[in-house]
Amino acid sequence: MNTAGKALLAAGVATAAAVAGRRRRTTDGQSDERWLVVTVNRSPADVQDSLPAELARWRAQVEIRVQPAAGDKGTEIRVMPSGDVSRHELRLALRRAKAVLETGEVVKPDTAPTHPGPMGKALQLVTNRAGGGGRL
Repeated sequence: MNTAGKALLAAGVATAAAVAGRRRRTTDGQSDERWLVVTVNRSPADVQDSLPAELARWRAQVEIRVQPAAGDKGTEIRVMPSGDVSRHELRLALRRAKAVLETGEVVKPDTAPTHPGPMGKALQLVTNRAGGGGRL
């Protein structure tokens, strides 16, 4: 890839990271009230009986709904944050709960390859923001 292509790719990654970092706002300035949803490849009864600790610790601060996924494709876990709960922390908790329910553990990613240039820094920023990079 030539220098112009690398610069264009770096600009795209930086823009995507900036957009992902912004909080969605409604027109009146309040936080966007949307459900965080994950689909788990388990039956609803299994999920109800064994809600992982990663998600159960938020039970008093959020609304949690467990329902069958469309087309008999497992179970949907829906979480609606309320109060001062961080959507980012809830998103990570949902991701961890899905891993525990499907595999029995939170699978940690290999460390991302490091590169001293701007692409390496952008990759590290995105990986850390997503909860990877050894921070699970």
